[in-house]
Amino acid sequence: MMPEQNLKDTKTAISFYDKRYKDGYMEEWDDIKKAKVAEVLKSIRIPAAGKILDFGCGNGVFTNIIKQTLPAWDVYGVEISPTAVNNAKLKFPDCHFLGLDEAKNHTQSFDLIFSHHVIEHVQDIDETFAIINSYLKPAAFQLHILPCGNIGSYEQKICLLRKNGIEADKENRFFFEEPGHLRRLTTADFEEHEKKIGFALVDQFYSNQYWGAVNWITKGSPRFVKKLTDSTEAVDSAAKIQLQKLRKKLLPLTYFQFPYSKYWAVKSKWHKQAADYIKMAIYFLPAMFSSIVYNKLDARSAAEWKEKKLEPNGSEMFLFFKREQ
Repeated sequence: MMPEQNLKDTKTAISFYDKRYKDGYMEEWDDIKKAKVAEVLKSIRIPAAGKILDFGCGNGVFTNIIKQTLPAWDVYGVEISPTAVNNAKLKFPDCHFLGLDEAKNHTQSFDLIFSHHVIEHVQDIDETFAIINSYLKPAAFQLHILPCGNIGSYEQKICLLRKNGIEADKENRFFFEEPGHLRRLTTADFEEHEKKIGFALVDQFYSNQYWGAVNWITKGSPRFVKKLTDSTEAVDSAAKIQLQKLRKKLLPLTYFQFPYSKYWAVKSKWHKQAADYIKMAIYFLPAMFSSIVYNKLDARSAAEWKEKKLEPNGSEMFLFFKREQ
């Protein structure tokens, strides 16, 4: 997801992400997430125009959100995967997309760097911040969105009920995260890295304190929820009971939403082939009933963001930094 220029085996990293993007990795994001990003971009105090780099832009979904939200800005994206860069160029012609070699020609030229779920993927975080700094002007801004390791999030509470639920030897990574996630930073952790290159935290926002977390968890697969709430991994008998209660709560919500999730997964990749029509027909009626729970959780998640986005116990953080000249 990001330009890891100095990995020991860059070719392996490129091959890894190229395959993922060919298989549709991070191809689309839900409207709630897009609205949050746009809202934060509008709220931060930046100049009326400038040059921005989406660092680890993937298929360009958020690069395009940036351009729509900040139309006076010149918007670029950089990505390690040539497949993702090509996809982004085709989808979003109003933005500029760069591969690793092209990006080298843009040192110290950006006013703002944006990243969305990138920093948790990088092998060497200090090296990554050095790369980020090389792209920025002396007076500049950064906005990073990533998983949050602050105390008190819904997911952290679940992890604390399990043996090795928080993997200290992997920079406090939560046990359920995908293999590409290498760490789970707190706000304070992130601030320390930014201080090394002269940046200070100006604004911070958080999502998924409770309903947002329940929402994303139950929109996944029943298999994931079973893994998350596996009581055989409990730290003690009290934790075992809590995990069992969580399963009884989360698993029905997951099953209720599953038909609607499948319906929209098919619709989003609609190719008007016979198999698509068959799948749509199978899921249509169950999806209509399923949508009631699906939309209700979306609404509660959106309301929580409006009410609690300044409370630091969310499982996702939006951190805005500034460096004076």
